[in-house]
Amino acid sequence: MQKLEGRRFNQDYQPPPDHKTLTIRGQLVGSTSNFVVYSGLPKTGKTTFISALLSSAIHPGEFFGMKLHLPAGRNRIAYFDTESSEYDHYRTIERIKNFTTFNRLPDNLDTYILRQDNHITIMRYIEEYLKAFPDCAVLVLDGLLDLILNYNSEEECRLLIQFIKRITAQFNILLVTVLHLGKKDKETLGHLGSASDRYAQSTLIIEKDKEQQTYNLSPKFMRSDSDFETVSIKNFQGVWHEIAYQASISEQMKRKPKTK
Repeated sequence: MQKLEGRRFNQDYQPPPDHKTLTIRGQLVGSTSNFVVYSGLPKTGKTTFISALLSSAIHPGEFFGMKLHLPAGRNRIAYFDTESSEYDHYRTIERIKNFTTFNRLPDNLDTYILRQDNHITIMRYIEEYLKAFPDCAVLVLDGLLDLILNYNSEEECRLLIQFIKRITAQFNILLVTVLHLGKKDKETLGHLGSASDRYAQSTLIIEKDKEQQTYNLSPKFMRSDSDFETVSIKNFQGVWHEIAYQASISEQMKRKPKTK
């Protein structure tokens, strides 16, 4: 009963508002004490969008409509990469430097390669980092699947989501995660995807348009604001550019009403 009393809400206390941390095209996507999911099939540009997102935290401008707004006095951001080899991680760092035109990454952006570590170790590293660096406001985790053994285990998924809810509240951070889509139904994978969709502040989808050779970022669920317009990017001679979004011919045919 004593522990329960510690959870009693004090109506005379007004907690500080969550900090609006991630916006896309001016719409609120993520705030502190919450988490956001970037989802997509393999090789659909997820890392490119994540690189641009990280760039927006250390550069004054927006990148592809995305902007990370770090709270005053808490300008540290962490990138935990659980999927990439050393060389692929190096390419991500080079992409960030190209976006920002920096020769080196600033000291307030910490990047880690955790590909060789198991899910328990990765979660321990995350918590150790957040305890050591209370000035961290945003932690980007690429990818979420490496924090679980079986993404179809309801018990494991519930425990992982509970871990995410706890650390985002305890350390008052925005957690940005990357999660794959299933190839058949193009939904976030298994029970983990269902649980993350239920509890995430926003779930976003990244898709590749093979017809137009573009990579498109669009909202799936937005809890705190209305949907933003799809962000479309294309690579021209090794340089990424944002372009006007245009639905592919096959997508237009799907939307076209059937005639009797």
